[in-house]
Amino acid sequence: MKYACPCCGYKTLELKPPGTYDICEICFWEDDGVQFDDPDYEGGANSESLRQYQKAFLMGRVNRRPTDKDERDQDWTPLSDNKALLS
Repeated sequence: MKYACPCCGYKTLELKPPGTYDICEICFWEDDGVQFDDPDYEGGANSESLRQYQKAFLMGRVNRRPTDKDERDQDWTPLSDNKALLS
């Protein structure tokens, strides 16, 4: 079973977030529990905050494009100010 990345919502993580330090193969977010709890925190496992990273992902910055085999968690939603960017 794979778990949803907090940044992009695709089920790519081997362990249940937050705080696993697994790296999403789609958006390349490293699952950091501190940044999950404070999505505006810059530093730690990722140089950008979760909010910034998610915005960049939703605007097209990816490590690799999702394929038909990739599944996005149907319950995942972006952070509130990034919702308008979800296509």
